Amino acid sequence: MKKNEIDEILEHLTQKFEDDVPSLAKMLVRKKIGKFKSFDSDTLPEPLKACTVKELIDIVQEGLESGKFKI
Repeated sequence: MKKNEIDEILEHLTQKFEDDVPSLAKMLVRKKIGKFKSFDSDTLPEPLKACTVKELIDIVQEGLESGKFKI
């Protein structure tokens, strides 16, 4: 992936979180971000490696709604 494409993705995600997340929630989320920083992509299960971003977002949303995924 090209650097400008990566920058565009990061810019979009940053903007989404800046606009929609209250500052208290941002503070709580930052504590969880440390887990993402230490994530080893080689240890991901195959279904997660193979899913698209859209599928992952749908899975996370459904998991949050059903209570199967807790942050």
